Amino acid sequence: MIGIYTIALSYLVIVGFASVIPQVFWPERDDTFDVDCADGLRILHDELDQVRLDCLSSNVVDAEALGETLESWDLRLNALLNRCDEDKVHLLNKYRHRVELNLQRYMREDAPLANQVADTLGSTPGQAPTNETEPAL
Repeated sequence: MIGIYTIALSYLVIVGFASVIPQVFWPERDDTFDVDCADGLRILHDELDQVRLDCLSSNVVDAEALGETLESWDLRLNALLNRCDEDKVHLLNKYRHRVELNLQRYMREDAPLANQVADTLGSTPGQAPTNETEPAL
């Protein structure tokens, strides 16, 4: 009986190390993202800000689409690891995760409320309010 547990435990340890170590030391990357460090970081920062603004302006509650977008973003950031200062990449990655957490919270808590308010007021999310009264001269 102890032999079975030993074999099972050994198997789990070997499989665990075999799957985790490559992900830590050789993360998957998008090698088609061939730009220099400064341009790449700027492109990714701008894209992340655009994703954030798009989600907030439309009250989108599709966490799966957000995950796919950020997965593609992560692959391109990993492509910059060898070309950029590690601190800059780490800082942008930290920002990315904060944006994701805030958007997930927004999708979970605030977007449904914003959509309910928009439905109640008869407007659509992201629509600029119209001023029905004439401005005083």
